[in-house]
Amino acid sequence: MLSTTCKYAVRALIYIGMKGSEENRANARIIANELGIPMQFLSKILQIFVRKGLLKSVKGPTGGFFLARKPEEITLYDIVKIIDGPGFFETCLIGTGLCQSSTNKIERCPVHDRFSAVREQVVNYFKSENIKGIIERMGHDERILLKL
Repeated sequence: MLSTTCKYAVRALIYIGMKGSEENRANARIIANELGIPMQFLSKILQIFVRKGLLKSVKGPTGGFFLARKPEEITLYDIVKIIDGPGFFETCLIGTGLCQSSTNKIERCPVHDRFSAVREQVVNYFKSENIKGIIERMGHDERILLKL
């Protein structure tokens, strides 16, 4: 359902939410190593989040990353929208483009009417699920995130 990049991004933000703070920043090399994400790939993901205002970064030997917003303010919807784009929540299930709620049945994809309720539930879930809640349900045990 989610791209590999998006899965990496979610795991990295959860990890930073658990380990990083303004005083004790999460180091990108350590994140990459512990989560099994290629360093160059992770660096690009983290810089995207810095530009979009979800993360802050500090350069230098004691540098690293920390959340720019409270963990309860960063939802899965925010992450997916940034990494996979808003089309993830709008694209037709069978690949015919945007699946609009058109009153004209000819413009609708053949699965639109049945899938629209599911899509609404998915969007609501992604908007309600936040980094803080995920960390709390994990019991702050980062082993769940670590590379296999």
